[in-house]
Amino acid sequence: MEQSFRGFDSADMRDASTSRAETTVALHVCPTCSSALVQPICWEQAGDRGHWRLWRRCPECDWRSEEVHAEAAIDAFDEELDLGTRALCDVLKALEHENMQFVVDTFAVALEADLITADDFR
Repeated sequence: MEQSFRGFDSADMRDASTSRAETTVALHVCPTCSSALVQPICWEQAGDRGHWRLWRRCPECDWRSEEVHAEAAIDAFDEELDLGTRALCDVLKALEHENMQFVVDTFAVALEADLITADDFR
């Protein structure tokens, strides 16, 4: 029995490209709103040692995902999370410094104006 070639449609090509070829995906970027704040919710090893099942969530649009990714993509995601953590720590440190400077300046002004007495420290 002979079958004729029916050709490819776009769905066949799309399915073939996503299922067989591993692409480098920026896991920290939301595919819905393009926010770079996508966060991991949970993760576990998926079958072999080179793949991880990852649950992610975008805090901007509440997009959610559960997918299996290769170790390289997970490592890149981890690096982005580390960069974000460092950036948040830097901002926190600057805010703490600014807040403490305000407290010191306010205390100095109160001392100069004789608004603080020994009774304030009991």
